[in-house]
Amino acid sequence: MRNRIFIIIVLVFISLSSCKEVQHKDRIKEGFIEYDIEYLDNSMDSFMKGLLPKTMVIKFKNNNTINKIEGFSGIVSFTHIQNYKEKKNITLVKVLNKKYKYVEKINDKSLFFEELPGMQIEELDTIVEIFGFKSKKAKVSLPDKNIEPFYIYYTDDIIINNVNAQTPFRSINGVLLEFEVKLYDMPMRLKAKKIQEAEISSEDFTVPKGYESINRKTMVEIIDLLKQ
Repeated sequence: MRNRIFIIIVLVFISLSSCKEVQHKDRIKEGFIEYDIEYLDNSMDSFMKGLLPKTMVIKFKNNNTINKIEGFSGIVSFTHIQNYKEKKNITLVKVLNKKYKYVEKINDKSLFFEELPGMQIEELDTIVEIFGFKSKKAKVSLPDKNIEPFYIYYTDDIIINNVNAQTPFRSINGVLLEFEVKLYDMPMRLKAKKIQEAEISSEDFTVPKGYESINRKTMVEIIDLLKQ
């Protein structure tokens, strides 16, 4: 009897170990990543910081991505859709019942993430494991001496082609899991807190009805108003 119990325990252990290994052995092509957002502007009013979004979720499938950020209890939302097949990016802004849409080519200068002029990226030999995914480390330096160098982490175990096309990290061939960036002029640090392989509906990458098409100039003006 004891031998039988011992054999069962061993088999369960092997089974669990095998499941864990399989979970991260294959590269994933579909799912979502949830990031924590930390705001780096110490001069920002603490009340305002409290109203800003704390998370960002990116869904991905067939090299398409959608990331959405909501603030002020859902009163304002920003959505960015990358349609890989059609080589275009779509920026959606919703303010109360007003909805606006701007479409641009996939390699156009982004409205979503701001450039970091003079940025230097030094890829390092360090490999770390983040949620079971092998992740590379790089050092980012900027010419502004008031900005300390920071580190980013990224993985190529999540397959999204051209995922960084509209970010300052377009030279990085991998999905960013921890990084710093300016989003609509707000410096922030994003750090993955959950990565999940999951079925994502193709409908998630379509623009909902009711969005008014506007040009880049008008979208910039709307974003500038929201930043005030």
